Amino acid sequence: MPEAIQKYSFVFQPSEEGIQIVKSIKEDLKNKIGWFSSCHALAHMTICECFADESKLYYIKKQLVEVLKYEKSQYVYFEEYAFFPNHGTFYIAPTLKSKQFLKEKMNVITNIDFGTPINKSNEPHLTVARKLDQEKLAIAVQNYKMIDLDFFCASIFLRRFNPIRKQYDIIEEFRFGNVPKPAQEEGQLSFDF
Repeated sequence: MPEAIQKYSFVFQPSEEGIQIVKSIKEDLKNKIGWFSSCHALAHMTICECFADESKLYYIKKQLVEVLKYEKSQYVYFEEYAFFPNHGTFYIAPTLKSKQFLKEKMNVITNIDFGTPINKSNEPHLTVARKLDQEKLAIAVQNYKMIDLDFFCASIFLRRFNPIRKQYDIIEEFRFGNVPKPAQEEGQLSFDF
């Protein structure tokens, strides 16, 4: 009997305080414009999504543990709101230095061999609302200007899609190891003539 294939996502997730801040922003926006896509989703930044069975997932997780061993933890900062007009997505943007840090981690993670197609995120961001029409997006942009949010980014989370709740459930955390990468040996080429 073949293994069940399920949908997974790998994400960065803020601290509990950050999760609560984003949740209150979403609730406030919902009071202004009504229900919107992702209004009940827990704050996160998607790295990638894929479909996998248990054996493929085991293979992916084994690689993740190995590559994350050498990744460093640091604080990431968010100071402004922004939006993707084509998708109607309103989000909280990381500072330039934080964005570079997050993108480096995203590249390390998405460059492992997933053995299955992945849907990669190219722009690290904390989504507030998705699929807003132009009118609702304009209301969001007018009402939210500045934010001061940070968290210590020391891990990524694996989530599995729950078709009943239509949300993702966190199933595992992978911590950065903060281990220095081994120096690559530099040697002299020799030829045996």
